[in-house]
Amino acid sequence: MTTTVGDQPKTKFTLTPRQKKMWPILILGIFFEGFDDACINIVLPFISKDFQLTSQMAGYALSVIAIGTMFAFFIVRMADNIGRRPIFLWSVYLYSICSLLSAFAPNMYVLVALQFLARIFLIGCWSVGYVIISEEFSTEHRGRAVGLFQLTAVFGALLLALLLPVVNSLGLNWRAFYVIGALPLIPALIFNKNLPETLRFLKLQEEKKAGIKQPKTDFFAVWRHPYTKYVVIMSLVWVFLYFGIKGSLNFFTLRMVKELSWTPNMISLALVTQTAMSLLIIGFNGRLMDKIGRKRAALLIITLGSISAALVFTLKDFTAILIVGLFSAGFVNSFLIVASTLTNELFPTELRSNAMAWTNNIMGRMGQVMVPTLVGTMTLWMGLGQAVTIAVLMPFIALVLIMVFLPETSTLARQADLQEAKQGASQ
Repeated sequence: MTTTVGDQPKTKFTLTPRQKKMWPILILGIFFEGFDDACINIVLPFISKDFQLTSQMAGYALSVIAIGTMFAFFIVRMADNIGRRPIFLWSVYLYSICSLLSAFAPNMYVLVALQFLARIFLIGCWSVGYVIISEEFSTEHRGRAVGLFQLTAVFGALLLALLLPVVNSLGLNWRAFYVIGALPLIPALIFNKNLPETLRFLKLQEEKKAGIKQPKTDFFAVWRHPYTKYVVIMSLVWVFLYFGIKGSLNFFTLRMVKELSWTPNMISLALVTQTAMSLLIIGFNGRLMDKIGRKRAALLIITLGSISAALVFTLKDFTAILIVGLFSAGFVNSFLIVASTLTNELFPTELRSNAMAWTNNIMGRMGQVMVPTLVGTMTLWMGLGQAVTIAVLMPFIALVLIMVFLPETSTLARQADLQEAKQGASQ
C-alpha cells in the first residue's frame, strides 16, 4: 500500500527479505555499542571512588579515552576501500575483547588505555553501521531506519541502567558491566554470514573495475570541490553537537552523586525512565525527519534537546530532574540521527565513509575530547552543574550552521537516487 505526499508516492515502511536478514547482526552490534559506550559514564563515580579520582582527574581521563574516537577515522575510512561489512564486523569483535579486558584492569592507567582502544572500534561499528543503513534504505524511509538504529543503542544503555541496582545488590562492582559488554563476541562470530556487503558498495566496485569510477579514493578527496563547504560545515556541526551529547551523558551520574548525593537506586530510576522515554522520542524523531524534512526536524530536535539538558544540570529537585530528564535524554540522543543523516546524504557512495570519518571521527570528535577537560576545568570555579550547562547549550551554534549553510539533504538524496536509477536503466 502507498500513500501520497505532494507529487511523490510514499510507500509503507517494511523490511525487505535482505534487510530482515542483515538487521539482527546490525542490531546486535549497535546494541552493545550503546551499552559499552554508556558504561564509562554510568560507572564513573564508582571507578573514581576505587581509584581515588577527583572530578577534574575524571574529566581528564574521559578526554584521553575520547581521543580514541578520533583514531576511529582510520578504521571508518577503510570501509570505502575494503567494504562496509568487514569493518563493521571486526569493530564488533574488537570492542568486545577490549570490554572484557577492561574488567580486569588493575589501575586507572590500564583502564584508560583499554577504553581508548575500545572507543576506536565502538565508533568504527557506529559510523559504518550508519553508512550501511544509509545505503540499504531508500531516502523516504532512511530517517526512520536511522532512528531505529540509534534507538537500539539506547536500548543498550537501558540495559545498563536496569542492571545497576542488580549488580549493586549482588555485591558486585563496576567490573561486572565490562564482562557483560563482551557478550556480543560469540553471536557475532556465529552469525556474521547474515550480514552481506551493501549493494551500493558492490556496484561501486564493479564500476571501478569497468573504469567508470576511479579505482581508489585519495585521502583528501572529500576536501575538494564541490564538497569542501559541506565537510567544513558538518565538521563544525558535529563538534558543537558533541558538546551537548557528551556534556549531558558524561556528567549526569557524576553530578547526581557528588553534588546532589543521589543513591544508586535513584540513579537507576532516573536512567531507566529517561531511557524508556528516549525510545519513544527517538523513534518519533526518525519518522519526523522523513515527514517534515531534515532541517525542520533539526530545528525542533536541537532546540528541545539543548534547553531540556540545560535544565537537568540547573535543577536540584529529584522529581523536577526526573521529569525534565525524560525529554532531555531522547532529544539529545536524537542529535546523532540528525547529524548522521545529513552527513550521509551530502556525499556520494564512493566518499560516504571517508566523509563520515573526516567530519565525525577526526574533526567532530574534537568536541567530545574537549568537553570533559573544559567541564572539569570550569568546575574548579563554578561547580559541575553550571559548567555542564554551558556545554549543553553549544548545539545551538550547530543549529545555526545547519539552517543557514546546508540544503535540504532529503531532496539531494532523492535526486541522487533518481540519477542512479536512470544510469542503471541505461546500462
